[in-house]
Amino acid sequence: MNRPGRAVATIAIALAAASVPADEPWQAGTLVRAAYAAPTTRYPHGVLGDEVEYGALVLHYAQTPSPYTIRLPDSRVFEDIAPRRVDVDGDGRDEAMVVESHRDLGARLALYDGGGLIAATPYIGTRNRWLAPVGAADLDGDGHIEIAYIDRPHLAKTLRIWRFRDGRLTEIASLPGLTNHRIGWDHIPGGIRDCGHGPEIITADGTWHRIVASTLIGGSIETRTLGPYTGPDSINARLTC
Repeated sequence: MNRPGRAVATIAIALAAASVPADEPWQAGTLVRAAYAAPTTRYPHGVLGDEVEYGALVLHYAQTPSPYTIRLPDSRVFEDIAPRRVDVDGDGRDEAMVVESHRDLGARLALYDGGGLIAATPYIGTRNRWLAPVGAADLDGDGHIEIAYIDRPHLAKTLRIWRFRDGRLTEIASLPGLTNHRIGWDHIPGGIRDCGHGPEIITADGTWHRIVASTLIGGSIETRTLGPYTGPDSINARLTC
């Protein structure tokens, strides 16, 4: 997934201008498109290759002619490539999964719908500290969706898995020594695959020498090497069974 250019962001701003009036209540619906809008340089971290981030999230639903727009306060931005559509509660309708950063506390992973924030992980705790999402799936077959990301892929290089249940996110497992992003990349390689033996998280190891598949089993993360790392495309190729 590559970071959208400014032209895409400009289109999103035009769409946001026609957002649903504030007096129209949020009603659950089918999310058909999600995009960032309102590009801003108020959080000059530049981890994704430039200092432009986003101040708004625009959500388009099939049942509503105009989009819902989530606007962040000046203390926060969406420091991300693009929103990810994931069904975290198993109701057949997607929510938006995003990376949101605070000017003093760094990044957190958050879930939104047209009604606003659903749930979020804690902020990392320090300015200019970021996380790189991997994806969301029922990783252990318990009927609940887990969300995976790499905490500080350039520093801590730690895979963290959180379970969404009863409207909350709870961390259930973590493992250091894994990464999926280099400073300045406008993309995040890897993701989650299922080749018939259950979901696997595909990343690089912390030294960028190997491609690693991680599996959540009994509350622990087990890993195996898939082959040598030779560039971002070598990770993405492993998403195909």
